[in-house]
Amino acid sequence: MTTKLSVSLSESDVEYIDELARAKSGNRSAVIHDLVRIAREKRAVSDYSLAADEWASSGDAKLWEGTASDGLSA
Repeated sequence: MTTKLSVSLSESDVEYIDELARAKSGNRSAVIHDLVRIAREKRAVSDYSLAADEWASSGDAKLWEGTASDGLSA
């Protein structure tokens, strides 16, 4: 499903979108779609990094290390 939007952007933002569109497909919608996807991916990386830091500092990571090799032989 797609939804049409009307947005107000500065001229410099539109110029940037048009520059990217020329380099890609000439399609502003495709460029904006890519920019939203990139923003989501960047946010996910940040969220995963924060979660990993919380895990490492919680003490649970240290407990897990003691059981991670259970049943495995070297």
